[in-house]
This record gives sequence, C-alpha cells and structure tokens, in this order.
Amino acid sequence: MNKTQLFACVAGVLASASVFAQGTFAFSNASLPGKPKILGLDGLGIGGANYLVDVLVKNPTTGEFTNAGLLKVTASGSNPTVAFAPLTGNNVGLFSGGTVQVPFIAPGAVATIKVLAWDKTTGATYDLATTRGALTFDIAALGGVGSPPGLPATMANFTSFTLTVPEPSTYALAALGLGGLLLFRRK
Repeated sequence: MNKTQLFACVAGVLASASVFAQGTFAFSNASLPGKPKILGLDGLGIGGANYLVDVLVKNPTTGEFTNAGLLKVTASGSNPTVAFAPLTGNNVGLFSGGTVQVPFIAPGAVATIKVLAWDKTTGATYDLATTRGALTFDIAALGGVGSPPGLPATMANFTSFTLTVPEPSTYALAALGLGGLLLFRRK
C-alpha cells in the first residue's frame, strides 16, 4: 500500500467516524411536559415575528459555546435561529426548530446547551438586543444519527425563563469605560 492509498483509507475512516459521531437533539420546547415557556417583560409568553430564538452548544474540546455554522438543523433550514410563530393563547412562548445535529459530540454523550431569545426590535442579534434572555442546561444523552438513525434527544431540562433589559447602570458603566479609553488614547 502506497502513501496515497494509506491517506485515502485514513481519510475514509475519519469521515465515516465523524458521521456517526454526530449527536442530535430536538430544538423544541413545544412537546415538553408542562410546556415551559420563554416569557416577555410582562411575564407572558412571547410570540410573533419580533422574537427570535437560537441555540448554542458547548464544545467540550474548547469549552466555548458555538454554532458558528457547525450545528445543522434538519426540517427547518440550515440555521438554528428560528422565529416564533405568531401564536396566541396557551402556545405563546413555545418554539419548534427541528432536529439539531452536533458534529463535535457523540450520540449518548452529555451536551451543555444554551438557548438564547431576544426581541429583534431592540437589536438584530442577541448580542445587540437590549431585551433578551438565555438559559443554560444539560442534555443527559444526545440522540444519534446513522442507520437506522436514533431518535433525537429532547431538551428535558429546559425550564421557563424571562427576557430582561439590562440595568441602566450597565450602560453608564459601559459609557464611563469608553470615555476612559478615549481619554487615555488622547494622552
């Protein structure tokens, strides 16, 4: 076996292993017992096109939360960010974003998930929004892909959370810090 054949064999094994190392979970709170919801500033479930929800997964190698195009969502597009349907009544605050494939965590392994939600009228992204909230929790065992595919895990540890607005003092401290940086830069 020459070097080219050896390289091709190793690449094939790694590609096969990476396909089977993808854990999955259902990015949804709509089917969970008790239907835990994302609540707005008024304490009621949020709904409508002004709200977005996204999911990040902690990479066990780097310790950082990421989606960075690595997470793939099936049945609802290629980006985990989903808009809330304009629901009313008991369904506000619920979302269903399809099945998320996590390429860096194997089926059956624990995954730390962070769900982000924000009012996009206060900022286009979570980081820019002034009305936002997040919840971090573990999924005990991711589902699997393969043949036959395993069922995706549910977000069983998801609990209700409320969007908030940062305290005005946060903005004051940020402005003070920026002013200090500008002052030092001039000197």
